[in-house]
Amino acid sequence: MQAPLGERSHAVSDMVPGASFPDYELSDHTAKHRKLSKLQGQDPMIVVLSRGSFCPKDRRQAEGLLQLYREMEVGYCRLVTISTDNITETSEYRSGVGAHWPLSGPVGCL
Repeated sequence: MQAPLGERSHAVSDMVPGASFPDYELSDHTAKHRKLSKLQGQDPMIVVLSRGSFCPKDRRQAEGLLQLYREMEVGYCRLVTISTDNITETSEYRSGVGAHWPLSGPVGCL
């Protein structure tokens, strides 16, 4: 039996310093299933966890990431955002902020 939502630990036991990031497979903004390892390839990658398009703080963060992403592309660094939005909301959010990197969600699609 699972603990009530307020009592659950938010830590994932296999996510510890020095460990490899779990190779999640999620639906992207086009509904295509993608593995993080395939998105990353041989390049460094930043994974951003987002509350979703409803959050003004996350929208502001995405606008800042747009500026950073331009520099990351030059340095062959990848960026992916995982949000709680459904595919339609994720696609609208991506185009609304002008993001050119993959946005995936919802996390429940793992």
